[in-house]
Amino acid sequence: MKRKKKEHERLGDMVKGLLGQPEPGFYHQPVLHINCRGQIEVENCKEILLYNEEVVRLDMGHWEISLFGNELELCSMGRALLTLRGKVFRAEFTYKE
Repeated sequence: MKRKKKEHERLGDMVKGLLGQPEPGFYHQPVLHINCRGQIEVENCKEILLYNEEVVRLDMGHWEISLFGNELELCSMGRALLTLRGKVFRAEFTYKE
């Protein structure tokens, strides 16, 4: 009987972990989405450091991300979401101290 109760408690803890709230600040972390059709969405970008048709460099907090390509175009920029389109050939990630 005690064994079943322990198994039930472990299962309950596992379900709580899966369905519980994420850590504080989780939704404010920078996120980069690149799809194969040439659209890039960036959530919670700190700053655009460089922008032209061939290079876009973004400050993502602890990281700087440089996207290299052709016909890069800033389509929209909101408080929490930035959208770029174009042909990205290379992405470079630089960790900042």
